[in-house]
Amino acid sequence: MVMRAAQIHEDLTLGVDSVDTPSPGRGEVLVRIHAAGVCGTDLHILDGMIKPDPYPMTVGHEAAGVIEAIGDGVRLTVGTRVAVYNKLFCGACAQCLVGRHNLCDREPGQLGFNRDGGDADYVVVPERNLVAVPDGVDLATAAVLTCAGMTAVHATKLSGLRIGDTAVVNGIGGVGILMVQAARRAGGRVIAVADTAEKMALAKAHGAAVGVVLTAADGFESLPDQVRELSGGRGADVFFELVGTSASMTAGVRCLAKGGRFVSTGYTDQMLTIHPIEFILSEISLVSTVAATLPDLEDALRLAAEGAMVVPIAGRYPLEGISDALTALRQRAVLGRQVLELVGSA
Repeated sequence: MVMRAAQIHEDLTLGVDSVDTPSPGRGEVLVRIHAAGVCGTDLHILDGMIKPDPYPMTVGHEAAGVIEAIGDGVRLTVGTRVAVYNKLFCGACAQCLVGRHNLCDREPGQLGFNRDGGDADYVVVPERNLVAVPDGVDLATAAVLTCAGMTAVHATKLSGLRIGDTAVVNGIGGVGILMVQAARRAGGRVIAVADTAEKMALAKAHGAAVGVVLTAADGFESLPDQVRELSGGRGADVFFELVGTSASMTAGVRCLAKGGRFVSTGYTDQMLTIHPIEFILSEISLVSTVAATLPDLEDALRLAAEGAMVVPIAGRYPLEGISDALTALRQRAVLGRQVLELVGSA
């Protein structure tokens, strides 16, 4: 049996190809994908910054669907709605045993990065990589939470954000809009930084108290002063960095109050060059994050079920429309998150 799969080739072309449908082995599950999120990281793969091994590879690391078939030893049942945790992990190393599945010592791979991902009719994954989707959470939302949602939860936990803290969320895209909600849920007062008035309005509608719109390429030079003005002269306790340019990262460090935390989230090919004294004199910290843990995904789904994490769906496309969705993302014209719908209405 064959299926459709959006695949990246060695010449960096993307096409929807016909490939063999995989079969689940022992401990594995075949999931029929109903919805798949479109993430900015997909652009890094298309641009060759992140290289699959080998090509061609099915892209997509945000997926949710319904169990179609199971292998031996699997407890989940056919028909269960599931979200796919994209970081493969061994479950037995020192990192996995303390719940840091995203840092698995054996690094078996990541769906949509170096293993076939979820932008396809079906995907086979280990049972331990599946989380049941709660009632009331649609599969389009669940798909986005498998990356953007769990990333926001993970970064907020690692930031040490406390009730009453001021948090800057720099970059109101698909992750940023969920970061605003996670930080607000943790008790922070959120200052959003966006590149359009429309994105700022979206951030305020989802919990940001105030915001800064920066449209000029060199606008980040003024950001530290604007953040201090909006925080009574103190600066931010936490700066969530989602833009990834040298200018935005440097500004983020300089926005911080004494003892503040700069939280680097996402992938970038640009450098942060700053003298250590800027960290030392104010005892500020750099916190790095990569993806999230399995419990972070569970928490994101729970928040969505409670209505505390809402995914603004900016566009819905068939699988064959993936190039159009990625073009809109590259043009920074997306208010929220886009999804591919592979089975009817997700």
